[in-house]
Amino acid sequence: MINARALAAVPQHVAIIMDGNRRWARERGLPIAEGYRRGVNALRGSVRAAAAAGVGRLTVYGFSTENWRREAGEVGLLMQLYAACAQSEKPDLIRQGVRVEIIGELDAFAFPARAALRDLVESTKGGTRITLALALNYSGRNEIVRAVQSIARDVAAHRITPESIDESTLRARMYAPHAADPDLLIRTGAEFRVSNFLLYQLAYTELLTLPVMWPDFDDVQFDAAVREYSDRQRRFGA
Repeated sequence: MINARALAAVPQHVAIIMDGNRRWARERGLPIAEGYRRGVNALRGSVRAAAAAGVGRLTVYGFSTENWRREAGEVGLLMQLYAACAQSEKPDLIRQGVRVEIIGELDAFAFPARAALRDLVESTKGGTRITLALALNYSGRNEIVRAVQSIARDVAAHRITPESIDESTLRARMYAPHAADPDLLIRTGAEFRVSNFLLYQLAYTELLTLPVMWPDFDDVQFDAAVREYSDRQRRFGA
């Protein structure tokens, strides 16, 4: 594991687009389910590596609103996987001091998955070592639209004036208004796009795209990403 003290800077908030599960499985002639199963292993290792490196928050893109367009069988498989993993991973997450949050519209999920995930959030709320934010049924554009609608309702009700609206007004209506913006975004799968993920929050995030498919991503590669971040000079437009 990485020695955080030897680095110039450690990202306090890392976001990950976990891309490549299906391609990984297809390239090996394996069922898609195996790609997702190996992807869970990669996430488990990433949580441990992030905590060991001193990262305070890890936000991962688990299911986008666009993923509903996939075949019904694959969506059903993912619902089963979320329900099973929320239950099976819970004891280890509690032992590690991981606090789980969910951003997105979880109400749309099938009941077993929805119930298991909400139980996971409740059961891990005492975790203080690292926060794992799961972006589920998430859309960056929808998050902004929801925030704007909330502001519009307050203006219509004369609770606020248009002139009083600033960035803090918008941020207060995001899914996780308490969370700092990501310092580092990692995308696996050799794709160069943000795919409707954290569109407002990524304004000055350092981006890192990797050729490795998500099931093959491990703690060594996570540590390498943190080291690369440490070597970068962040200017924030200056």
